[in-house]
Amino acid sequence: MDLRVPSGAFFLLLGVLVALVGLVSPDTRAPLTSVNINLYAGIAMLLFGAILLLLARRARS
Repeated sequence: MDLRVPSGAFFLLLGVLVALVGLVSPDTRAPLTSVNINLYAGIAMLLFGAILLLLARRARS
């Protein structure tokens, strides 16, 4: 089994959860910043997980 598959699935799931927290409670912010870091970190994890899964799929074919 390719290591990118479970890693990609993990980051995809974690990205969905963190992005949802960022969308549901936008008032929760990191100290000393006004940026919704949960939303941006969740989107980044979603993209990273999707890239890993795409690369794993391309390696199989």
